[in-house]
Amino acid sequence: MKRIVRGLVAAVCGLPLALAAMSGSSGATSARPATTDHSAHCRAWMALTFDDGPSYYRTQTLRTLRSKRVPVTFFDVGMRVAANPQLSAFEAREGHLVLNHTWSHPHLPTLTPVQVRSQVLRTQRVLRKAGAPMPFKLLRPPYGDVDAAVDAQLTRLGYHHVNWDVVAVDWDVATTSTEIRDTIVKAFRPGLVILMHDGAVDSANGPADEAALPQVIDRGRQGGYCFGQLNRLGTVVPARLPESHAPIPEVVHPVPYLPLQPYSRGKVPPKPYVIVDPAAEL
Repeated sequence: MKRIVRGLVAAVCGLPLALAAMSGSSGATSARPATTDHSAHCRAWMALTFDDGPSYYRTQTLRTLRSKRVPVTFFDVGMRVAANPQLSAFEAREGHLVLNHTWSHPHLPTLTPVQVRSQVLRTQRVLRKAGAPMPFKLLRPPYGDVDAAVDAQLTRLGYHHVNWDVVAVDWDVATTSTEIRDTIVKAFRPGLVILMHDGAVDSANGPADEAALPQVIDRGRQGGYCFGQLNRLGTVVPARLPESHAPIPEVVHPVPYLPLQPYSRGKVPPKPYVIVDPAAEL
């Protein structure tokens, strides 16, 4: 998968905070949140971001984030939001940032201007309908692909776009949780934008990301970092996750997938899921 790395203005790095990580997360949907607010005195921040959801694995991601008291930025796919709007709505209520990752995850430079606008606006509308209206217009383009024509359309719609600084090849089901963790940890620096996929749109991946996520958080805190969110320009800013006891929703309706790619390695996603025709979603 193509990767485009965007340089970010690094935040000022503070002294290591030597924060101890909270251990484990409950398997219940109303997992008990941690009692420690690790963000209280942070000066060095990074951002965890998740693409392609909400998938079957989003429930576990939300449990881990609540247990660790970490806010993140979700770039959700419109057709998946429409299938299970309760997940995106919960993300927003919980204190996470929910933004636009297009309707069906196409390579935007291959589309017509009308199709580009449709991909963006349909997702914007479904997020609002789900109860997760975007606080500002920031989009992550699928595969990091933006050319001058796409950029012009996004600008016309009032959008900025952002990519990432580090991503493991987590969409390949052969990539282990240790490989995901180590790739991310080696890249740690203030202002880092981390990309993970807790259920890629065209692969049966997910379990390795769920195993790696708490380890990434713990390693970051051990190094003196806290985890924030993105602002309207795609830069990392401080953020906190409020304490919550609301039940965490699960997938109810089939999760849409594009045709599974070779990096799914013959595996299929957890049920319920459905494979959609990409052309029919443009």
